[in-house]
Amino acid sequence: MNQSLLNKTLLALTVAASLAVPAHAQNSTPLGQLTGTGVVAYESQYVYRGKKITNSSIQPTAEIGLTPSSSPNMNIYVGAWSNQPVGRRLGAPLGAAGPNQSNEIDVWGGVHYDLPALSDSLKFSADVGDIYYWYPESGGVTPTINRFGSHYSYSDEVYFGLTWHTPAIAGGSSLSPSVYYYHDIILNSDTVELSISTTIDLSRVLGPTGFSLKPSIVGGWTASSKAFGDQLPGATPNWRNSYKYWKAGVELDYNLSPLAYLFGELDYAGNDDGKTGGPAAIGGNPQLGGTSNSVWFGAGLKFRK
Repeated sequence: MNQSLLNKTLLALTVAASLAVPAHAQNSTPLGQLTGTGVVAYESQYVYRGKKITNSSIQPTAEIGLTPSSSPNMNIYVGAWSNQPVGRRLGAPLGAAGPNQSNEIDVWGGVHYDLPALSDSLKFSADVGDIYYWYPESGGVTPTINRFGSHYSYSDEVYFGLTWHTPAIAGGSSLSPSVYYYHDIILNSDTVELSISTTIDLSRVLGPTGFSLKPSIVGGWTASSKAFGDQLPGATPNWRNSYKYWKAGVELDYNLSPLAYLFGELDYAGNDDGKTGGPAAIGGNPQLGGTSNSVWFGAGLKFRK
């Protein structure tokens, strides 16, 4: 994908995120309640399942959801997200992707459903959907290029999740522990991820400040029998790989209005896979070996209901 098309993609996602705001002001339709959320963020690193993928990037997100009038416990949603690295490698060809500089565009759709409550303390919701991952600057089968691009041109992952909405804790929010299962039909991979998060209203401690704190912890395990994706040279066998990963982070939010807020975050992630070499023909891409530990920060603007 050339740089012009990348810029258009980034602009389209950013505009879509910005248009999410009016969706909250007039969200009643004949089909049901329509919602829209959006994010425009800067991240000093892009880390996925415990491994660093790129250096500093811009990450726009947009999502639209519909709650049917006949099913108030259901939300049908579609969304898009992109990672666009800030820096570009000045090599041959000019502006080509360098190490840790591959871009990515994801689109997804799914259904979220609030299950009937078993009791005041046993309230669950289910989530099922599909994510399509596109890597426009994949390196292809040429080993020299592949070291600087991605070993994937695309991938497709189905998922199912279950979240427990616990009673409110001190600070006024549920802990919301969840478990998700993902199966990638291209990489033939299976991933299980556990997470827990909450929101702490700092006004309860500091007075009417407009600030809130969102700590979170994530842990997971992933295994693949085609870990290097669809861009392997023909004579190179599939590469099997599995590892555990973890992440801890905290986000500080400041409400600008009922519909928008600024945020800043600090995150740490790691994995037990280390710097895997992989088949010599494709050079041990850092997207697969990654780094054993990463610390990064982010900031941006979010729109919400």
